[in-house]
Amino acid sequence: MAFPYVSLVVVNYNGQDIIGKCLQSLSEISYPKKSYETIVVDNASSDRSISIIKKFKVKLITNRENMGYVGVNACLGKARGKYLFILNNDLELDNNCVRALVDVLEKDKSAAIGAPKFINYFDRKIESSGTWVSRAFYTGHYADAGEEQKLKEIPYLGIEMVRTELAKKFGYIYDPDYFIYAEDLDLSLRMKLMGYRTMYVPEAVVYHMHAITTKKNRSGRMTFLLERNLLMTFFKALSWKSIMLYLPYVLLMRAIALSKDLITLNFRQFYSRAKALSWIAFNFGKVMKRRKQVQKFRKVQDKEVLSVFSEKHMFRKKAFL
Repeated sequence: MAFPYVSLVVVNYNGQDIIGKCLQSLSEISYPKKSYETIVVDNASSDRSISIIKKFKVKLITNRENMGYVGVNACLGKARGKYLFILNNDLELDNNCVRALVDVLEKDKSAAIGAPKFINYFDRKIESSGTWVSRAFYTGHYADAGEEQKLKEIPYLGIEMVRTELAKKFGYIYDPDYFIYAEDLDLSLRMKLMGYRTMYVPEAVVYHMHAITTKKNRSGRMTFLLERNLLMTFFKALSWKSIMLYLPYVLLMRAIALSKDLITLNFRQFYSRAKALSWIAFNFGKVMKRRKQVQKFRKVQDKEVLSVFSEKHMFRKKAFL
């Protein structure tokens, strides 16, 4: 097997307690050392992260401010890999992870993105064996042992290996407006619009040191960003026909979520959701400008785009934030 060059790109912000473990695991993978590079994009950390990072043979890119996960865009003109493997600093890679993802992408030219299985670092239980997206544009993870060994198409996943040439078409990996949350969904849907797929690769394993975020520990800002970004993705990704068809349902589900916040006296959540809706309304022109940039790459109809969406979560409780 030929080993195409891969760029492992880690986004870090004040990760002094975890970045060392992450980089150590990247240095020990089974992929040939001459066939990959490690790049760390640091979002203006104020802790000891930089001094720890400099102990490893990596390429360091420093942003002037915390740009969230979209800070990874700083690597796009500097990464040399055929593939970009975008990583958080709270991960360790299984030795075979990179090789398994590359193998799928090399064999399947319809795949733009390869996504690994998430295993909890501490208890070794499955955190994610794929994702779902409802037509209300709410999202979630599966942790299904029955599904974990199946190579399958999924809507998106937060840790992704993407073809560099396809990411460059847009001039960015993640939409710069997103900061964090739903940037991964947006990336996968942009690839889907061009006729490419996101594939879940069960043989590729990452160990996650922090639990996937749940609503129990979600701050108001997190809710705002997630709601806003999901709505931005809705308006950017679909045709106007589909937008008109699903917009009543999208708004209904958010109205129900807002009502639930009021009933449970969760005013912080209520304010954050309302703020997200207001942001979309007052910045609709900006969203439409980004939509125009995305839609010019469209090669498939919405029937194909929506084929990866879930019908099972349309009215279930877990479809709500």
